[in-house]
Amino acid sequence: MRLGLYGGTFDPVHQGHIHAALSSYQYLSLSEVRMILAARPDHRDQPDTPNVHRWEMLKLACADHPELEADATEVERPGKSYAIDTLSSFRRRYPQAQLCWILGMDSYATLPSWHCWRDLLTFGHLAVLERPGHTVSVEPALEEFERAHRAQSLGEGLAGRIVFVPTSMLTVSASQIRCQRKAGAAPEHLLDHKVWSYINQHQLYVGQEE
Repeated sequence: MRLGLYGGTFDPVHQGHIHAALSSYQYLSLSEVRMILAARPDHRDQPDTPNVHRWEMLKLACADHPELEADATEVERPGKSYAIDTLSSFRRRYPQAQLCWILGMDSYATLPSWHCWRDLLTFGHLAVLERPGHTVSVEPALEEFERAHRAQSLGEGLAGRIVFVPTSMLTVSASQIRCQRKAGAAPEHLLDHKVWSYINQHQLYVGQEE
């Protein structure tokens, strides 16, 4: 079993998230991708949107994609949502599975600010979504870490590698959607239709400050 773990605040979950998850699923030949809601993120501000709404939108976005499953691991766990805690908990649940923590290049560049970041590879692999033609500068500590662990493929091991996934990322962000919504625009083309309906039904992102 080769399981992908894709964490995010998903505020809101949009087509870019879904595209990234499905691209990783295909490129890495994953069994499935768990879309993990970061309930109380450590290295960024707490989203204004309550967990209950972000969770419902995530379930709606995953409903039409059998490859994806909304996962409430961090919602159900108290305290800060540390990736290392989530990855280690999946390792306990799936001791014989290959685990792949999926993250975008921008998030990867911030890895040294994550709690116990070097220990992530003890429990799984890192799958980094790189944008062709787009480069991001990283700290020397991360460069050294990458040189020691970068590989062309996941291989057969359960953990320990950093693999880069070339994908044409969609130019969409959650902050862009929130800003458009606040300005009175209808960015429904950037969202699953069920998610857009949910946003309208609950009047989300209306009048929020960025």
